[in-house]
This record gives sequence, C-alpha cells and structure tokens, in this order.
Amino acid sequence: MDDSLWRTTTSHGESFMKAFVERHGEALLAFDFDGTLAPIVDDPEDSRLHEGSAAALAQLGPEVGRMAIVTGRGVDAVRRLGGLDDRQGLDCLVVLGQYGVERWDAATGEVRHPDVPSGVAEAWDELQSLVGGLESSGVDVEGLYLEDKQRAFGVHTRRAKNPQALMELLEDPVRRLAERHDLQVEPGRFVLEVRAASGDKGDALRELVEETRPSLVAMVGDDLGDIPAFEVLEELQGAGTICARVVSGSTEQSVLQGHADISCDGPDGVAQWLEHLVGRIA
Repeated sequence: MDDSLWRTTTSHGESFMKAFVERHGEALLAFDFDGTLAPIVDDPEDSRLHEGSAAALAQLGPEVGRMAIVTGRGVDAVRRLGGLDDRQGLDCLVVLGQYGVERWDAATGEVRHPDVPSGVAEAWDELQSLVGGLESSGVDVEGLYLEDKQRAFGVHTRRAKNPQALMELLEDPVRRLAERHDLQVEPGRFVLEVRAASGDKGDALRELVEETRPSLVAMVGDDLGDIPAFEVLEELQGAGTICARVVSGSTEQSVLQGHADISCDGPDGVAQWLEHLVGRIA
C-alpha cells in the first residue's frame, strides 16, 4: 500500500524529478510560507516552519542554485516565525516578502524595506471603524482577527463561529474600502489581504528567475495568490525551462489541484517531498 504524501501528476512533474538528480545545482526552489512550509493555524502569529521541511532545506541549501520564500507576509515576520536567522545551510535562501516588495538575503543579511504607502495606514484606520460599526449594529464579529503587516493588512475569519458567513459579509465593504485608497485585495483561505498595488507572486518569481537564470524551477504553493507564480512557470516551460508546479493540497482551495505537476498532502507532504529530494542527491 502506498503511504506517500506526495505524487507526480503530470509529465512535467516527472521531468523535473528526473532532471533534479543531475542538475540540482542549477535549480531554483521557491515556496509560499503558510500552508506549504508552515501549517495553517488559527492565529497567524502562531505559525512555525515545519521541522521536517526545515531539516530538508538545510540539507538542500548547499546543493541547489537558489531557494526562495515568496510570500504575502513581511520579511521580518517570516524570518522570526521561521527562525531563519539561526538556521544553518540556508545561505542560498532569499525571502521575498509582501509579494516581492521586501527582500532579505540570508547570505548577506541585506534587507530591502521600501516606505509604506500612506493609503495603507488610512485604510487600516478605516477598517477599525468598519468593524466597530458592524459590532455596534449587532453583527457577531467574535473570532475576527485583523493582522497589521505594515505595508498591508489581513482580515481573517478562520476563528469566527461561521467563517464563511462572516467573510461574505465583509468582502464587499473591504473591497470598497481598498478601492477608495487605491489598494488591491488578495483573497485567500478565510482571509482578505489588502495591500498596495505593487505586483504579485508571479512578478516576484520572475525577478528571481531573471537574476539567477536557473535551468529548472519548482514553485510550491497552496492558495489562490500562488497562481500568478504558477503561470510564470508555464511561460518558462514554453521557453524550454524544466518546471514543476507543486501544490500543497487543501480542501479549502481544491481548485489549485488543476495546476499541480506534483501534488503534496499539505505541509507534511511538502516535507516528505523535500526529504525525497535530499535522498535523491545524497
């Protein structure tokens, strides 16, 4: 009986796995953070790097061309929650935070932190008033969590009594709020992220590809925000680069399975896949 938590689902996935053995030094491995390298939790501040993945990344780091975390979180949060500054073997790691606006290079410690657009702070204040008004009118907002990401903010309903109902209630007013301040909304798993219009994960991944010129690329994602990065891989495939879209499975975002060249059963599956890569080149 096969108890594997990951599987190749297309010929592209199979080609990547074969090529990785001989050409891993030319590989770019890119990952979302939440739901891939870190299990999804009710409170985003409780998120932690999966220890199985952490150990595998430390072994892969000296062997591959580049590793990257491409995330909507800020780089400081990812460094802290992942304990990245204290981990060995990650000199080839780059964190692209806030969809590529922020950047941290593990090898040099260099950090890119652009100024926060004024519209984000204004929208954040308006959001507090919006939620307060709903609560005053009798709407049950217990469990609603508002996450301040400095350049962006998240509206999380996962901890609410009825996460879907509260999300549906909030979506239109939050989108209108964002539009008033020239911001964009990125939907996710029971979360709406409001941020400055500054690109997406596809743009961030493209920046890395142009910088490193890898001959094979894998992107691991679990949410709708990862689709633009998957689309970049499709472009690269058309130009001859060996690519694999790796989906960390979720019943909440099953639509992503249609993009998968390699399918993993959540963060445990991602960890097992990474451990397999380590074993193939040991």
